[in-house]
Amino acid sequence: MIGASHAFAATEGATASKKIHYRGGLVVFAIPEPWIEEYEPEGGGIFYQPGEDTATLRLNVITATRPSSSGALSGKQVLSSIGYPASEILSNGNAISKGIRRGTERGTPITIFWWHLVNVVSPQQVRVATFTYTVFSSSERSASTIAELSFVEDSVRSADFTPDGGKH
Repeated sequence: MIGASHAFAATEGATASKKIHYRGGLVVFAIPEPWIEEYEPEGGGIFYQPGEDTATLRLNVITATRPSSSGALSGKQVLSSIGYPASEILSNGNAISKGIRRGTERGTPITIFWWHLVNVVSPQQVRVATFTYTVFSSSERSASTIAELSFVEDSVRSADFTPDGGKH
């Protein structure tokens, strides 16, 4: 898994998926069946296929509230206010912005694909789910990475937020 002591290899061909109910269902999305799930005590999830030199999917969620006197929030407004004016409203009502960053980790070039997914909980409250998918830059254009990236993007775009915040 990239970003830790091990890494994450791309999924070959069609793979069975499993639903992740992150933090009790706060966000629900799919990952390939063989991937490992790890959760950090203070928040955040890490998902990866077992093995060396594999990619890593990370998720962090924040909930933001503003005073009721400020007017209603929209997902596009939230993304614009945090520096991501290029966004799209999805068919499920969530707003999404995405991009790519490149950097190095321990001297090795890496590519980070990211998505900010905004769900309006109420006129004054939103949830922002940030997904990142990190690969070694040398494998960024491989057929297996492209296929896995397509799976991840589809999963992010179709992610659901639980109305009650995952508290069951």
